[in-house]
Amino acid sequence: MYGIAAITAKNGWAMALAGSLIVMAGLTVLALVISQLKKLAEFIENRGKNPSLPDTPPPADKKTPTFDFDEVKVRYQLMAQQLGESFELSRLYQLANESGFPHVHLSIRSLRQAGILVPVAAGMFSWQQQD
Repeated sequence: MYGIAAITAKNGWAMALAGSLIVMAGLTVLALVISQLKKLAEFIENRGKNPSLPDTPPPADKKTPTFDFDEVKVRYQLMAQQLGESFELSRLYQLANESGFPHVHLSIRSLRQAGILVPVAAGMFSWQQQD
């Protein structure tokens, strides 16, 4: 017996149908696994974390840093007096930094813009008294 008669006699049609159903089921499962890999990876990465806690810390208090220009003038005037009549800004910066003053660059720039620290010679500055 050969051909279609042999296939029918030995349940060939049922085996072909079963084989194709098995292949389609396997491909469907594989597609579902691949589509869920991102969730699986996130789950593995976050195993030790508490899901009720947020990933990012809460925002800090919105306190605006203060910059009291009068206080800055007094502090830097005392340092300028220690440095003498004319001085280099790098020396003033170094003293302010060593003293732990906050915002040293901002302070010196503000004093220059206000006309309190004025250039005298090449690289030298002087403190101008303001009434």
